[in-house]
Amino acid sequence: MQGPVAAIGIGQRLQHPAAKLIGGLGQLHGHPTSARCVARRQRQLQARVASAEAVQQQVQTPGVTQFKFVCPICLNSEFVVHSSPNPYQQCSCQRCARTFDAKSKYLDLTLTSGVQQQVYQQKMWQGTELFRQPLISFVYERGWRQNFANVGFPGPEKEFDMAMSYLAPAQGGILIDASCGTGLFTRLFARSCKFSGVVALDFSESMLQQAQQFFAEDPALLISTPIVAVRADVGRLPFATGSVDAIHAGAAIHCWPNPQAAMAEISRVLKPGGVFVASTFLTPFAPLGELIGDKIVRPLSQAQARSSSTYKLWEEAELFDLCASAGLMGWSRDRRHRFIMFAATKPMASSVPIT
Repeated sequence: MQGPVAAIGIGQRLQHPAAKLIGGLGQLHGHPTSARCVARRQRQLQARVASAEAVQQQVQTPGVTQFKFVCPICLNSEFVVHSSPNPYQQCSCQRCARTFDAKSKYLDLTLTSGVQQQVYQQKMWQGTELFRQPLISFVYERGWRQNFANVGFPGPEKEFDMAMSYLAPAQGGILIDASCGTGLFTRLFARSCKFSGVVALDFSESMLQQAQQFFAEDPALLISTPIVAVRADVGRLPFATGSVDAIHAGAAIHCWPNPQAAMAEISRVLKPGGVFVASTFLTPFAPLGELIGDKIVRPLSQAQARSSSTYKLWEEAELFDLCASAGLMGWSRDRRHRFIMFAATKPMASSVPIT
């Protein structure tokens, strides 16, 4: 790690002026006209040493230097990734006799990482596969995402502010930006410096590669909260049970192949009091539902859902059910046209489920 080494160097350089002052005081000692000079020099020395100690402490106290993951198979073996310019190395689980790949841009903790399956190929949902295409990753922040405004999404900056209000109880901890895509919100969270670390997590290799390109082009991230990029399945999160402070999933849950299994995983890894915040698309009938009631338009929404195979468009009540069934409580939401942002919390041991 360069941090501690650099800090020691700065500390040594900052000691030199103090040493000179001490030497000067030694030379002045005993001079009949030097009392006031000695007192002044002492005050200068104390101020300079205090300043040096403050700078040295600031340099020697990094944010988060390590992120902890677990084997996605056994959820037992722990892997530690250090935040540095090149943090990615292969991770091995002796219990499962598996080694997981580390690419130059991310750590791969999916179930098939590091193995070549001879015959079996898991069938992927269309919504998942679409976002693994390099073209989609390239255009996502170059026009694709801007179209979300047409259905009520208020825009990344406003959505970030909304998410931060929900995430306030978890600030200072580790934040997982699940289905981070090109890292649009990862960068905003890191630049806020409100979290001790941010994990950019996505299943799409091309999205993570594009995210790392944007990270490299953003000078503000050089002094921001540390970021680690990980390829993982939201339905099999590589984190220990009860180890995560908060999870954000911006404009993502409609692409998940099994949202209920993903919500169970989110609930598993959250600490008691941990927060889950997400945004997604409501059905085309949601604006009418706000006027006359979602229950009245539900048959129309359900009919539309049967005709869609790429994305899952949601009713608000469905999202509530997902959180409740996973044992999350304290449901709250902001809704506008077909946009919804919602949040729920992992209960403390003495808490009761939402009703």
